[in-house]
Amino acid sequence: MNKSAISAIIVLTLLATGCGTMKTPSDLLTAPSQSNSDGTIAGIVQSFLPSNAHLTVPVHSESSSAIQLQDLDKDGQDEILAFYKTDKTDFEINTLVLSKSGGEWKKLTSFTGVGSELDYVKFADVTGDGAADVLLGFSGGKDLSRELAVYSLSGGKWSEILKKPYDHLAVGDLTNEGETEIALIQANVNADSQQLSHLQLLRLHGGQIHTLADQTLSGVVIQALFAKAAPAKNALIIDSAIGAHSSYTSLLTWENGRFTDILATDDYQHTALADSKDLVLKQLAPDSGGMLGERSIAMKDYPLYSEDVNGDGIIEIGFPVPPAGTESFAPLATPFITKYYQWDGQSGLKFVQEQFDRWGFNFHIPQNWTGKYILKTPGETPAPWKSLQFGYKSADSSLTAPLLELRLLTKKEWQTAEAKLLAEKASYTQLYELQNTDDDTEPTVLVAVLPSATAGSKLTGPSLQEYEQLKLTLDEVQRLAGTPQKPQL
Repeated sequence: MNKSAISAIIVLTLLATGCGTMKTPSDLLTAPSQSNSDGTIAGIVQSFLPSNAHLTVPVHSESSSAIQLQDLDKDGQDEILAFYKTDKTDFEINTLVLSKSGGEWKKLTSFTGVGSELDYVKFADVTGDGAADVLLGFSGGKDLSRELAVYSLSGGKWSEILKKPYDHLAVGDLTNEGETEIALIQANVNADSQQLSHLQLLRLHGGQIHTLADQTLSGVVIQALFAKAAPAKNALIIDSAIGAHSSYTSLLTWENGRFTDILATDDYQHTALADSKDLVLKQLAPDSGGMLGERSIAMKDYPLYSEDVNGDGIIEIGFPVPPAGTESFAPLATPFITKYYQWDGQSGLKFVQEQFDRWGFNFHIPQNWTGKYILKTPGETPAPWKSLQFGYKSADSSLTAPLLELRLLTKKEWQTAEAKLLAEKASYTQLYELQNTDDDTEPTVLVAVLPSATAGSKLTGPSLQEYEQLKLTLDEVQRLAGTPQKPQL
């Protein structure tokens, strides 16, 4: 049985503890007296915990459980690790480690970190001895700095081999040299009040901390991922906020003993977007060391997180692109289309998909629409808008025809609008509902309305044929609607 399945069983066991009256999650995670041990993993752990202990679940972990299993000494037998807090203080996170010896579970060790929540848990061989080490991140809460502690078990003895602050971190073979390294990123402000981030790459071998990289990045990092960035290559992908609204993405690979930003190389400049003429990338100033100069790369008008948008296990990079006719709009009023690209592993980017995902709208644009549609809005102001219209425009003609209208309406507005659509015998569907965070604001619904059967009557010949191929059914529109997004200001 794999560890994920075991962790699921642990969670179910915790929830099943104490039949009878329904208990709150806090009650369920309270340790009983030792006599209550029932032989299950949860029962074994609870018999070793103090009576005022409450198990705590890590925020970021491969196994979302307060109790985890891992072989830490290469003996083929998993140790049990349990993370808990006590009523004594809200600013200590404790870790209990149990080991089985002679058929009995015994306390191997315990250690304490300072923080109100356990931000990060990972098991990885960062010391290079073939056994998994314990990486724990402690946080004081949202938007506060964090601290990483690394513990190693060797010869039956525990040692803390690293304690470092971080805002973001990534763990893996970042150098592609068969070792597991730790990348730590911290935000800071220099003497000129510039927002910067400090990146360190560390390797822990032979009880020593080796600093492989120590460099400064522009902006404040909002996300750092070490993941598959191309079909056969991993990379450190960093999304940073620049200034009040803009952002920037770094695609870092390890070359010649240092990180190289693939998106900033000369080769990339020439070949990256050969298939797209609507996205202009600039280049980093030579020898800038990652600092943005006058010729900065891929500056985006608002923050975008890199993510796997098509579910193929590879991270895509998003770029906001203004639709034709809106280039002169102010950034906050521009109905940007988000285009996602995937690195080819060399010096280019391959287009993957595009979508509109602002102000409560979320619609994945069909691939056969690419280069053949226009987006109409009520104008530059006011924004955000309550309706968007996608239309077809023939390549050899100025004639257009509607393809889809999206409307954002309050529930009260929708009652009136739906009655009118029914009277017009229009083809429409409600895509999703947005529950606004303001209690005084009505929930909002996103509605899709298809054009009438005569909408393309002015088109003829090949243009009409192409238009008919681009038209959608309501079922297709439903499948293309993304996860509901909160309206953006």
